Amino acid sequence: MRLSAISPRTFLISAAAASALLLSVPLSGQAFSFNIFGVIDSTIGADIGGALTAMTSIQNSLRQDQQTLLFPVALINQSHNYITTIMGSYRGWMFGVFTLPVNSAQLPSSQSLEHVFLSGSSSSIGSMNGLYNNSFGTLPASTAAPQAHRQMMDMDDALAKDALAQSVAADQATTSLIQIANKIETESATTAPGTADMLSATARAAELQSLASQHKLLASMLREEAANLAHYNGMRKQTVLETQQLNSNLQGTITPQ
Repeated sequence: MRLSAISPRTFLISAAAASALLLSVPLSGQAFSFNIFGVIDSTIGADIGGALTAMTSIQNSLRQDQQTLLFPVALINQSHNYITTIMGSYRGWMFGVFTLPVNSAQLPSSQSLEHVFLSGSSSSIGSMNGLYNNSFGTLPASTAAPQAHRQMMDMDDALAKDALAQSVAADQATTSLIQIANKIETESATTAPGTADMLSATARAAELQSLASQHKLLASMLREEAANLAHYNGMRKQTVLETQQLNSNLQGTITPQ
C-alpha cells in the first residue's frame, strides 16, 4: 500500500497501537523502545506531515481552479445580488397587483355570490349553486314557459356555473404557482452552483403546471363560446317553430268552414 493512500487517522491509530505495544516491553528493552519512538516521531513529523501538506496544497489548487474556471465566485455573487435587487424592486408591487380588490356588487345576495367566485378557494364552490339561484333566479315552471326555452335557460345556467367554478379553481392554482415561483426565486438568490439544475427542473415543472392550467381555461372559454352559438341557434330554431305554428293557426282561421 502506498503511503499517500493511507489516511492520517490510520497512521495515528497505528502509531498509538505501536506506542501501547512498546509500553508493554520489559525494562530490558528500553533502549530499543526509545529508538522505536524516535522512528515513529520522525515518520509522523516528516513523512506523514509532508504528505498531508502536499495533499492540502493539491486540494487548495483544485478548489482555486474550480472557483476560477467552473464556478466563478465573483460572477455567482453578482448574479445573487442581481436577483436580490429584482425581488426587492418588484415583488411587493406585484403582490399589490395580485391582491387588488375588484369586488363591486352592491346587493347582499350579489355580494355573497361575488365573494364565492373571487375567493380563490375550491372549498367554497359547493355553496355557489344556491347563491347563484338567489342572484339570477331559478327555472320557471313547466306551465310558465315553453319546454325549449326552459332547456336553453337550464343549459345557460349550467354553463355559467361551470365557468364560475372553473375560474375559482384557476385562481387557487394561480396562487399556488405564485408561491412556488417566489420560493424558487428566493432560493436562486442563495443557491450554490451544484443545486442550480435542481431549481431549474423545479421551475420547468411549475411551468408545465401553469401551461396545463392555461389550457383548461382555454377549453372553458371554447365551451362558453360553443354554448353561446348553440343558444342563438336554438333561438332561431324556436323562432322557426313559432312561425310555423303561427302560419298553421292563420290557415286554420281563414280556411272556410
